[in-house]
Amino acid sequence: MRCSQTPSSIGRLLCRLVLAVTLSNGGLYVGAQAHEIPNDVKVQSFLKQEEQGITLFIRVPLSSMKEVEFPLVNNLYLDIPNIKPSLQQAAELWFVDNLKMTQDKQALTQVSVKSARISLPSNRAFISYEQALTHVRSDQWDLPSQLVWNQQYLDVEIEVNAKNKDSNIEIDFGLQRLAHRVAIDLRFQLLNSDERAFEFNAREGAVLLNPSPWQASWRFIQMGFMHILSGTDHLLFIACLILTATQWLSLVGVITSFTVAHSLTLIAAAMGYAPSGLWFMPWVELAIAFSILYMALENIWRADVHRRWLVCTLFGLIHGFGFSFALHESMQFAGTHHVLSLLSFNLGVEAGQLLVLLLGVPVAMWLATKAYARVLTIVLSALIAHLAWHWMEERWDVAAKFLPNVLF
Repeated sequence: MRCSQTPSSIGRLLCRLVLAVTLSNGGLYVGAQAHEIPNDVKVQSFLKQEEQGITLFIRVPLSSMKEVEFPLVNNLYLDIPNIKPSLQQAAELWFVDNLKMTQDKQALTQVSVKSARISLPSNRAFISYEQALTHVRSDQWDLPSQLVWNQQYLDVEIEVNAKNKDSNIEIDFGLQRLAHRVAIDLRFQLLNSDERAFEFNAREGAVLLNPSPWQASWRFIQMGFMHILSGTDHLLFIACLILTATQWLSLVGVITSFTVAHSLTLIAAAMGYAPSGLWFMPWVELAIAFSILYMALENIWRADVHRRWLVCTLFGLIHGFGFSFALHESMQFAGTHHVLSLLSFNLGVEAGQLLVLLLGVPVAMWLATKAYARVLTIVLSALIAHLAWHWMEERWDVAAKFLPNVLF
């Protein structure tokens, strides 16, 4: 039963009560509508493409399954002899109904549940595809008689009918509603390919397992473009540069030095030529906040800024490391096109930066002709400096914890 199908508010309330407590066959069924939505859930999965189709194994905590009734004994323990129909229902509701897969942009609609079983938290079968296959298909469950329902796992085998050929395969698990944050660990092997691994948030949506060069490039161009437009700290740094711009030529050297510098460190960090310790990112974020504060204060105390390109080169190197943090977790989606994806991300960043300049510089030049231009620059720079100072305070609290790692 799904509560969303009940039209009225009174009906929805009754539905929740029915899902919460329903006596049947001497057992007690508890629907997940009575449970709170978990904050974090990790989904483990294996995918393998073979000649006869695609096999998918999924493991998920039973406690995250909503809108499903599970038979319980004494309102606590799973009623194992009578649980298989509920497991089948849960698998179809969450994994078949939500799963979206395409092959060469054609939807794969023939999806079915082949096996579903309960597993203990201590079970280690999902270490490899072969062990998961043997475990999930086994008819011998060997489970204790008393299993607390919300401490176990649901293991599912799903079969997807697909063409026997090398092609672009895209998958969207559709599991965003399992928890506030759903981390998906996917290990997959396509035809004529080695096994690879993805680890991503379910909110990523559809993920291409083997993108073409163009698909990888376009994805990373968009990613870089959106990163610069959504990165408040980088936008404020550029705003500090725009506030002192009286003509385009005055910005050429500054923007060029900043662009070249952050491109160098972005590429270097992505290629592994940067510290990998946990201490590095907090200190870079702190340095980025300082760069914004410095530029804003310089706008206030020096009306005519000379040789700013030198300072922007230094700060550009720092901002490049900041860009690399956003890129690091996404490089797994590049397929075999790592260099192309890296350059495409940087191209997207530059495109976003250019858009900000095209919109901001004409406005700054127009304001520069007004009698209150200098006062406005000071006021806006003071506001930016105030915000950057608070960022420094917050980021120092985090970075200071790693101070021994930096000094020694």
